[in-house]
Amino acid sequence: MTDDTEKPKTRDSRPSFSLASVPEESEANSTISELIKSTPLADPNAAAVEPTNISQHRSRRRSSLSILQAIAPFHLLSTKDARKRNFLVGSSRQLPQNPMHDISSCFPNGRSLTIMMVTWNTGEAPKLYEQNYTPTARETAQPKERMLDDMCDILLPTFIDYVSDVIIVCTQEMSAVKNRMDWEILLQEVIGQAHVLFHSVHFGTLSLCIFLRRDLIWYCTEPEEDIIKFRAMNAIRTKGSLVVTFNLFGTSFMIINSHFEAGEGSEGRSNRRLNFQNTLAKLTIPNEYVQRTIAPSRSLASLGDAEGLKRSESTVSLDDVPNTDVDITKACDCILWAGDMNFRIEMKYQEALDHCNGKNYTEILLNDEFRMLQQKTGDRYCDFKEANIDFPPTYKFDLRCNDDTYVKNRTPSYTDRILYRDKPELQIQCTQYKSIESVKHSDHKPVVAHFRLKVKPGVHQGSPSYGKFNYEVYKRGCIQRERHHSLGVGVENKLKPRAPLSKSSVCVLQ
Repeated sequence: MTDDTEKPKTRDSRPSFSLASVPEESEANSTISELIKSTPLADPNAAAVEPTNISQHRSRRRSSLSILQAIAPFHLLSTKDARKRNFLVGSSRQLPQNPMHDISSCFPNGRSLTIMMVTWNTGEAPKLYEQNYTPTARETAQPKERMLDDMCDILLPTFIDYVSDVIIVCTQEMSAVKNRMDWEILLQEVIGQAHVLFHSVHFGTLSLCIFLRRDLIWYCTEPEEDIIKFRAMNAIRTKGSLVVTFNLFGTSFMIINSHFEAGEGSEGRSNRRLNFQNTLAKLTIPNEYVQRTIAPSRSLASLGDAEGLKRSESTVSLDDVPNTDVDITKACDCILWAGDMNFRIEMKYQEALDHCNGKNYTEILLNDEFRMLQQKTGDRYCDFKEANIDFPPTYKFDLRCNDDTYVKNRTPSYTDRILYRDKPELQIQCTQYKSIESVKHSDHKPVVAHFRLKVKPGVHQGSPSYGKFNYEVYKRGCIQRERHHSLGVGVENKLKPRAPLSKSSVCVLQ
């Protein structure tokens, strides 16, 4: 594997987002399902196995395990297929001609991909950084253990049954003086060895990290990134949008992490609409799509060099936003947009507090800035969807209180949001949308969304990533995880350490 920590350069490659139709999965999946059902690994209702039946029980279990090994998500490549020299672009392997074989190997139960997206304004969370250390003894590990528990609540929430195939972590107001690799290593440690850091972007206090299931990195194109800045003159970059695009099999993704301007009243709302519009209007990726559809319509003077366009600053009014008839985001099949968007509730403090105490969130959302703008015909907000909100406002909490108390005279608001947009044929579903109320490091609560969608099979023409990921983060995350495990830190159902066996000359067969 290769360490992919460097920023990707602008490419002249031509990622294609159109796919040829391919046949559905083979009927082998249904046969496998019946085979598993007919031979369970264990019967949870069965009584304890008697000593006389131990050998029979073990034989049955070995037989079941052999079945699982036989249906492992890998397939053999025949010599005949290999001699065809049929290289499928994007997989970096020699494979049979049917691209459905790729998807069937990664998703034996169908083409359903799961994505978990997290957005969290950490508020620089000093305790979070103070507790992010590697203890040398069990006695000094309690703060670290508390932090790992909180991170598990965010990245591995119990209301999601299985770890998602793709995990996207969007954070705002990260400490600008801390090493971002330490944050990535912490995420890797908590998520575990089954996932790798596919790509990450950091800008000022914003951070975007994308983790993929390890076997999926072979089916991705090289990620492209873009940064849209909202403030031209500011020593500490706190407001902006980070954007990453890539293909997974035949499906193209655009991931956005934004931190919009704060502020109450009409001025604050106008600034946030400007931030939203600027993010959409100033995108320079996917590079091939931009060069083909946007660049020809612009003069050379206005276009400038590619790097200058990519790092162009925000304008000062909506009238100055470049007016293009092409929506660049429509180049991608799936857009996931998260961040601290600072949307406000237009309601008096006490009235909003009473609704919160009564868990009447529907009434609060009737006065939500984003929901109200969505009702206006022709507004860009209308293009994006959001799952039903059934949790309290995520901002602003008083950290001086032990319980979840909102700051006085500040109307609670849903500032932390996760939006999405997809093409009709993708059929994306948001199965969970919740805030993590147990985490108290910041005056914001983390918000988690879980998505399920059908990956499109196909052969794309983009530059393949050839399995690249951040090897250094993976290695150090695994080492840190092993170290903490040896100390019993963050390990559930801890068992007392076994006493060392005394030396004996007697050999006992069991």
